[in-house]
Amino acid sequence: MNLPIVEQEAVRQYPELHTLVVARRSGWIFRTLVESGQTVGIAGSLSRQQYTDAIFVFDRSNVSAARVLDDTYGGGCVWCRERADLEEVVTDLLGLPEPGESGAPNLVKRSSLLWTP
Repeated sequence: MNLPIVEQEAVRQYPELHTLVVARRSGWIFRTLVESGQTVGIAGSLSRQQYTDAIFVFDRSNVSAARVLDDTYGGGCVWCRERADLEEVVTDLLGLPEPGESGAPNLVKRSSLLWTP
């Protein structure tokens, strides 16, 4: 069983967690992902009027993230990364311009025809 540790000790042991600390301090909400009583990862999100950014962390090199526009702004996923490095994904996601700003992603990505629950 993993015992909880304080933020400073967690970042000392796992420096890549610093990017998640930065995200949390800027308003992100994080929750643990539990399966059969065991923590298997964490999920984080930041919702704004126009969009929601989300991140799912399963380990250092298995991180997925996405930006999804609200339906009133066109709806759909305009940016995503899968199975990538924690620090890289979080840095990229936190660096995305706001919708409407120069360089902001705005093309909705097509979803796969195959959907598995």
